[in-house]
Amino acid sequence: MYTAAPRLDPRLVAAIDRLDDRSLPIAETYRRCRAAAAELGIPRPSYERVRLHVHELRRNRERARVARETILDVLLNQRPLDALNEIL
Repeated sequence: MYTAAPRLDPRLVAAIDRLDDRSLPIAETYRRCRAAAAELGIPRPSYERVRLHVHELRRNRERARVARETILDVLLNQRPLDALNEIL
């Protein structure tokens, strides 16, 4: 039996952010995260907590990508200034 952390340690959250690769399944990120938790000497997280964090991380990355592209398009006069309202 192993101990599972009810909350994600901030160091582990940072590790998940570094370890996540969209081309790999979330299960692989979880396996890597377990190894990182062992190295840090903290309880490993539950799969569900890691899965939820990875989904949120990927959504935020997508929003940031869309925002960058929209801002760049507005600066290059490829889209009207009103396009910025979409990302706010």
